[in-house]
Amino acid sequence: MPGNTQYAYGVGRIRVIEKRLIDKAKFDRMIEAKTTKEALKMLNEAGYGEPAPEDGINPHAYEKLIREEQKKLYNLIRELTDGAETVNIFLLRNDYRNVKVLLKSEFLGMEAGLKTGAEAGLKTSAEYDLKKSEETTLKTSLGTGIELQDTGTIPAENLKEIIRDRKFEELPSYMKNAVEEAIGVFNRTWDPRQIDLILDKAYFKHAAELAHNTSIDFIVNLFEIIIDITNIITFLRMKRLGMPHDLLQNGLIPGGTIDKGTFTGNYNMPFESFAGSMKGSMYEDICRKGIEDLTNTGSLAVLEKLADNFVLSFARKAKYAVLGIEPLIAYFLAKENEFKNVRIIMAGKVNGVPANIIRERLRDTYA
Repeated sequence: MPGNTQYAYGVGRIRVIEKRLIDKAKFDRMIEAKTTKEALKMLNEAGYGEPAPEDGINPHAYEKLIREEQKKLYNLIRELTDGAETVNIFLLRNDYRNVKVLLKSEFLGMEAGLKTGAEAGLKTSAEYDLKKSEETTLKTSLGTGIELQDTGTIPAENLKEIIRDRKFEELPSYMKNAVEEAIGVFNRTWDPRQIDLILDKAYFKHAAELAHNTSIDFIVNLFEIIIDITNIITFLRMKRLGMPHDLLQNGLIPGGTIDKGTFTGNYNMPFESFAGSMKGSMYEDICRKGIEDLTNTGSLAVLEKLADNFVLSFARKAKYAVLGIEPLIAYFLAKENEFKNVRIIMAGKVNGVPANIIRERLRDTYA
C-alpha cells in the first residue's frame, strides 16, 4: 500500500476546497426563497454554474448544474489521487447505473440519449414481445434517466458499444457475469426489478472486493456500512410490498456485518421484530425511528434520511485525518450528500412543496 504521505498535497487542497461546501444556513436560505428562480440564483452563488441574467433563468436547469458539478468533483478526486485504484470503488456505481440504463433502453427499443435505438441495430420492444403491462413496468423502472453519465471508470460511449455489440469480454468479470445473467433472466421473466437486483448486487460485490484490497480500515468499514444499510432498506421495502421470500434471498448483498438470517428470519414477522433484532447494534436508532415512521406512514423516507445521515456521520471521522486518502474520500461523500440536498430543495421548489416539508427531507450537512 502506498505511503501515507502520497496524498499530503491532495489533503491540503481539500482543506481549502471543503470550505466552499454549502452549509445548513445557506440551504435554509434556499428553502425560504420566495421563488424557484431565486433559489437557483443562490445555487449559482454557491458555485453551481455561471449566474444567468434574470430573464434567462430556467428553474428546471438545476439537474444539469448538478451533473456539471459532479463531473468537476470526479475530475478533482482523480487528479488529487493521481488516478488511484481506490477511487474507482466510488466511480464504479456509475458504470453499473449506465449498464442498467443501456439494457432497459434496449429492451424498450430505445438508445440511451436518442429517441430510438433502431438505427443502432437494437431490438424493439415489439421484437422482445413485451406485453403492454410489461413495457409500462419497464418504462417506469427506467424513469427519466435515459441519459448516460460519463463519470464512471468506463467511458459511456465505450460502454454503449460494448453492450450493443455484445463484447462482454471487455467488461470486468463481475459486470460481465451480471450483464449476461440480467439479459437471460429478463428474457425469461420480463421483470425489470431483476435487472436492478442483479446489477446492484454485482456492483456491491465488485466494490467490496476492491475495498478489502485497499486494506484501508476506513474504506472497508464504510462499504460494510453501506451494504448493511442497503440490505436494511431492501428488506423493509420488499416486506412492505409483500414481495416473495425468494426475491429477498436474491436481493440481499453479501459483505455486510448483519447476518443474512436476521433478514430472512424476520421476513414473515412484524416490522417491530426486526427492529428488536437490531437492538444493541450501531443501527438500532435508525431502525427504531425508521420503522416507527414506516408503520405510521407506509413510507421509507425517514429511514432513508437517517441512513444517509449515518453514512455522513461516519465520513466525518476521516475529516481531520492528517495524511492518507481518507479525507479525500470523506470530501467526495460530503459533496455527493450536498448534491442530494440540492435536488431535494430544487425539486421541492419546482413542485411547490411547502418549506417545512422540504426541511424535513433535508439530510445533515458536512460543513
